[in-house]
Amino acid sequence: MLEKILDSWIKKYPELAQEEYNILLAEGLGDYKGKPNSYGKELHKLGRMGAELGIFKNGILIYSTKNVSTLPDIPMDVKARFNHGSQTPTLCTGVYPLYTKLHGSKREEAFELGKGAEIVPVIRNSKQYIEYESISSGINLHHRSMNDSETWAWSTGCQTVLEEDFKQILKILGKWKNGKYIQGVYVGKIIIDRSQIPYTLQERYKKRYGKFYSNCFNTNDTVINTSKDIPKWYKDGLDGLITDGANISYEYWEKKLGNNLKVGEFMAILHKNNNRKKQA
Repeated sequence: MLEKILDSWIKKYPELAQEEYNILLAEGLGDYKGKPNSYGKELHKLGRMGAELGIFKNGILIYSTKNVSTLPDIPMDVKARFNHGSQTPTLCTGVYPLYTKLHGSKREEAFELGKGAEIVPVIRNSKQYIEYESISSGINLHHRSMNDSETWAWSTGCQTVLEEDFKQILKILGKWKNGKYIQGVYVGKIIIDRSQIPYTLQERYKKRYGKFYSNCFNTNDTVINTSKDIPKWYKDGLDGLITDGANISYEYWEKKLGNNLKVGEFMAILHKNNNRKKQA
């Protein structure tokens, strides 16, 4: 699935095909491991790490992990907890340059979206619960632990990866000289995609992000799944419906097994099968 999503971004931005490294973060494809804190649990209902990260070198997927998050611990937090009084930003979907970075007071190996505090577009929430467009100069890609904390945040806008997986990313993309990590070295493009978020979470995010939902969530983008991406139990379910006599097109729905179901499509299925029952 990561390959298909990258292809969709290359269609929008053909210059991505010229990059040696493209780092794709796809929210909705993660394993949703990890426990959120009590402040963010409603927006992280399925678990904390909902993204999959893939590193592509010259167009070939060379590494992936599903222990990733592109969202803050407390998305759109009106109280700006753990962020030094600044309203918590959510990075907008899009393509950004990625550079090496020594992160935080401990100067840990990490990466930075944009070089030297370059600004990137984000969405925030005011104390009056009014969403607004903003910018941030402190969005990084760095490690995290499995669970969130009640007293501090792994992410107040940063992109985070489980620590043991992040070590593998550093081996691939990190830059060292004489045993020391070097800051400010360009490593490639990072792509933030949130087209695959489960429908139940989409509804929660739409309420919280309001009119700026589409800035942060590209769930209207259509990404076609290939058969190898589809879990067997999805296919078994479709086969079972057909066997039971459901009045639906196998060819139509087979192509859409991995995509989000639209309300109109669901209503059409119900209508067809109610008519079938009446005629039986």
